[in-house]
Amino acid sequence: MKKTLFLLVALCSAFTYAQETFKHEPVANKAEYYAGSYNERKDMDDLLDWAAKFKDWQNESGIYDSMSTSLLVPYFIQNTAAADVVWLNIWPSSTAQYKGLENWLTNGGELMAKLPITNSQVVDTWQWAISTPEGEGTIGMVRYSDCKLKDGVSARQAFDAYKDFAIAAKDKGDNLGRKMIFPTAGGTQGDHDYVYTLYANKVSELGAAADLYWAEINGSNEDLALNEVIESCTNSRMYSSIDIKVATN
Repeated sequence: MKKTLFLLVALCSAFTYAQETFKHEPVANKAEYYAGSYNERKDMDDLLDWAAKFKDWQNESGIYDSMSTSLLVPYFIQNTAAADVVWLNIWPSSTAQYKGLENWLTNGGELMAKLPITNSQVVDTWQWAISTPEGEGTIGMVRYSDCKLKDGVSARQAFDAYKDFAIAAKDKGDNLGRKMIFPTAGGTQGDHDYVYTLYANKVSELGAAADLYWAEINGSNEDLALNEVIESCTNSRMYSSIDIKVATN
């Protein structure tokens, strides 16, 4: 089982040797996942009301201008009772993230006490963006899978293969976002090297991209090259997504 040591080595080697050894340079950001269930007699409307108050609170300081926030609701998932919702914060850097956390822990107690959900798991991650969808949507869809690399393959090699695949797919009309995610604290242990996410700004675009893959991309050189570095991707789960806050800088 590859654990945190693998992740740290992969991240450090990525930044140290990327320009000399690899084709593409990953840009790392941070993300926090808060999985929870509604408190008694509370529901999504209560959480959205709380989210509006949270936006007003964070706007007072400007500390959260670089943070984007989404709500993920389980849809196609093995255990729908595990959590009602996942609150996702994405930050451009660890510095910005932990400055925000410090302010929240110091000054957010009153608001936290009114949160209508109870969190059962909180995960801190690094993320490498592979592709980003164009356009906007009201309700999106995201899929997560636990992936394992073939023996001797590094995360950087996999990133290069993913990036080449995403570029080729876009030329065929693909408009999906992709990320490699490396949980560093709070993640569920398992026999995988990273979590792969595939997402769309509109639910319909995820379905269209699936048909496009089988019609135009499957079996391409880039598809075959990607298969050469990935051993397996399992435990796929899908969520609908709603934007709560978009980063302004």
